Amino acid sequence: MRKHIFSLVEKAVKNLQEENISTDDVEIIIETPKQKEYGDYATAVALQLAQKNKKPPRIVAEKLIEKIEKSPYISKVEIAGPGFINFSLNENALWDTLRSIRKNLDELVKLPPKNNKIQLEFGSINPTGPMHIAHARGVTIGDSLANLFKRIGWKVEKEFYINDAGTQIDLLGDSLYARYMQLQGIDYKVPEEGYHGNYLIDLAKEILSQKEEIEKLNDIEKKQFFKEYALQKILEDIKKTLIDFGVEYDLWFSERTLHKNGKLNEVLKILEEKGYSYQKDGAIWFSSTKFGDEKDRVLLKSNGKPTYFLADIAYHLDKIERGFDWIIDIWGADHHSHVARLTGAIEALGYPREILNVILVQMVRLMKGNEEIKMSKRTGDFVTLQEVQEEVGRDPIRFFFLLRSAESQLDFDLELAKKQSIENPVYYVQYAHARCCSILKNAEELGYNLQDLDNADLSLIKEERGKDLILTLLRYSERLEDIARTLEIHQLPFYLLNLSTLFHGYYDSYRVLVEDKNLALARLALIDAVRIVIKDALSILGVSAPEKM
Repeated sequence: MRKHIFSLVEKAVKNLQEENISTDDVEIIIETPKQKEYGDYATAVALQLAQKNKKPPRIVAEKLIEKIEKSPYISKVEIAGPGFINFSLNENALWDTLRSIRKNLDELVKLPPKNNKIQLEFGSINPTGPMHIAHARGVTIGDSLANLFKRIGWKVEKEFYINDAGTQIDLLGDSLYARYMQLQGIDYKVPEEGYHGNYLIDLAKEILSQKEEIEKLNDIEKKQFFKEYALQKILEDIKKTLIDFGVEYDLWFSERTLHKNGKLNEVLKILEEKGYSYQKDGAIWFSSTKFGDEKDRVLLKSNGKPTYFLADIAYHLDKIERGFDWIIDIWGADHHSHVARLTGAIEALGYPREILNVILVQMVRLMKGNEEIKMSKRTGDFVTLQEVQEEVGRDPIRFFFLLRSAESQLDFDLELAKKQSIENPVYYVQYAHARCCSILKNAEELGYNLQDLDNADLSLIKEERGKDLILTLLRYSERLEDIARTLEIHQLPFYLLNLSTLFHGYYDSYRVLVEDKNLALARLALIDAVRIVIKDALSILGVSAPEKM
């Protein structure tokens, strides 16, 4: 419906040129008024036009309204305040939306593609230990956004970047070797900057059975063996954890690929040719201050080893060369300063920096009531995603992690997540879906043919609560469009909570299966549309929609 009103306003604005009103570079935005008395949609375009043409806003608004064509879905168009134009929908708009949801939701939510090929990279933790609960927030945001893009008909690929090259992987192997030696009673210290978690003790126990073969290896071979063994086992654990969490990637991209295929050297060559790199103190530097960074950054250290930053530039060049025209990265908030230098590097390579969007995700605090949980019984240092999933299940984690914007810190309360009551947000929404299913099943058992809902007389829904519920359903496709534009996936669980509240309020106020069969069918059609939208939205979030609770 918002698209329909936009097209009416757009056409009217073009026709204002007949009145000698300049309409160049005017942005038309259709908004939802916060107060009901201001209609269902509004636009401030008349104010923009008035300012541009130095005319009274209300006069421009009046001329614009004269140019707006009549619509079978709009009951009135009014001027409010200094020149806002408000639109009120008629009942036809509500009934047609309800029919569209029930008959063809796929077409209703589909959007023209913004980009040809989108890539979402998220969850890319260093493979040096199990995935802990804080990582799951970025994973949930990324996976849900990918689900949403696919739902509206856009092409998207999900990717996990494996940091399997560099110092941290060497330290991982050394740390595992230390644990292996300790299990044999040898006093061998884990490197100070290495990994001290108990999970490496478990891996070391597995390796003890291969002691004879290991002792045949020379020092270099041993170092390589422990590094590769730890990397492989930890990656297997991460992949299993993510699959259990409902997340599967299209590609697991190894950083080593960039070292082998010469992509690092390609970046160095391009930056040198364009004059954006220089040598100092035996190292090669990127002139990142030319692109808004606070200081220049090292690309190649004086010992000839590439920095993480160089590998990251090469990785994003690889993404662009693979044909992605919108790249979305989801990082921890501690990587904030890295955004400017990376987008600057993309521009230095000759591409628009707007090709990259970075979502920064704040920390998660794991709570049990008022007490913060920091230590894990299993790993000894942090709480894993797998542990929390085993305790509360996948659904509460995914739903709770989307309840606040990515840039807001989040507290995850284990006790609340396990509650089977309306205090628990995910339970509240799932219960609304189960309640809808129960109503429809009960109707069938009483002899109603649910196929008759297609021909229900929806005009019989006269109550204000019913109309509010339909209007909220009408806004579902608009909410998906807003999220696709802003990447603010937390809008969707809030939409679901609002829809569920309206549904529970409606059901508690009106009987559905009344004596008047025609009215009962109309209300059943409304209940069915609520069920369809809740289930659809939950599937985007990766949350189940149980039919019984």
